[in-house]
Amino acid sequence: MFISNKIRQKSNIYFGWYVLIGAGLVQLVSNASGSLGLSMFIVPMKNELNFSMTLFSGAISSGSILAAISAIPIGFLFDLKKTRYVLIFSIILMGIATYAMSYVNGWISLYILVAITRMLFSTPMMIGGSVITAKWFVVERGKANGILYAFHSAGMIIFPVLASIFIINFGWRQAWEYLGIIVVLVALVPAILFIYEEPESLGIKFSAKPKDDEGNNNFSVQDALKTKSLWIISIGTGILYFFHSGINTHQAAFLQDRGISLGLSSLVISVNAISTGIGSIVWGLICDRVNIKYAFSSVFICSMLAIISLIFTYNIFLAILASVFFGFAMGGMLTVPSVAYANFFGVNSLGKIRGITHPFSTAGAAIGVMVSGIIFDIYGSYSLAFWIYFIISIVMFVFSLFLSKPISTKSQF
Repeated sequence: MFISNKIRQKSNIYFGWYVLIGAGLVQLVSNASGSLGLSMFIVPMKNELNFSMTLFSGAISSGSILAAISAIPIGFLFDLKKTRYVLIFSIILMGIATYAMSYVNGWISLYILVAITRMLFSTPMMIGGSVITAKWFVVERGKANGILYAFHSAGMIIFPVLASIFIINFGWRQAWEYLGIIVVLVALVPAILFIYEEPESLGIKFSAKPKDDEGNNNFSVQDALKTKSLWIISIGTGILYFFHSGINTHQAAFLQDRGISLGLSSLVISVNAISTGIGSIVWGLICDRVNIKYAFSSVFICSMLAIISLIFTYNIFLAILASVFFGFAMGGMLTVPSVAYANFFGVNSLGKIRGITHPFSTAGAAIGVMVSGIIFDIYGSYSLAFWIYFIISIVMFVFSLFLSKPISTKSQF
């Protein structure tokens, strides 16, 4: 804290921006075992270890199940103002588990390590960053969340490219070792120096007020669970994770199945990530200026365009076009719900609320990965899975139009 206070005292920049950098780097390195990074390893690991797509998908889904189980207790830790320690511990454990992926020789070790890394990626590292950001920013909450997920998107670019380079030059085992080391080197020190629970942790008086009292409408968990808005956001976000995870995790394999090489697949995934980063910032600005309902429903429109483009992808140019749409939609999936939860339900019980609702996202991600893997193993193609996702996105667009801002009854639980 001594160094952090020195930085705060000597800088004219609001310390929340330093917090955002620390939280952003946590999200960046979480991609070491994120869907896109992991997708680069599926083919070489499958070929050497004789794993089926269903087996690999099952390992990823086991991580989503572990994330769902851990979401509620981790959410309670966030509200007990232990987010800083959870994030620091998550960085260390992510580095160790990612490095240990180089020793996988059978399905048991695969399931254990993928479950750990996917849980860290999905729950503490993702939710923790958004909870911290919501506490440090009110007036520019959308913008701050957009920047936060732009860091995440940068990781989506960096880690698949690094994984591809390491796999081609050193093999998949050494690739995992290098990625594990990078996780700790990039994120641990900034997290220790910059991440604090709230402005009051460093003696900063937080006087900014949101317009129209937005964000001060603090709900208890009990009251939030009684609102239709909570269920629309949580179910809608779960569905977004359902088809985005089902596509993202299998994207490199899908592109190679369509005749696009591993190197070009890495390029397409990088375009996806760049589009996600730009989209995250754009969606954040939209959330600061537009009714959340329209922002949320627009994410489903972008998803429709992305999926239908991907279905008809047979060359690198269409793959890049689909990747632009898909990345922009994913930026909305990451940013809009995070802003919506904080603006609709406040920050006093935000950790618990996110912990209770996050299983919808993890369940969606687990099912989506399995659906794509099983359909591929049965039919030898991902097309049917993608058509299912397209139809569901149309239904969810209509569902999202019923979203509205709830009114707090001011319970104190």
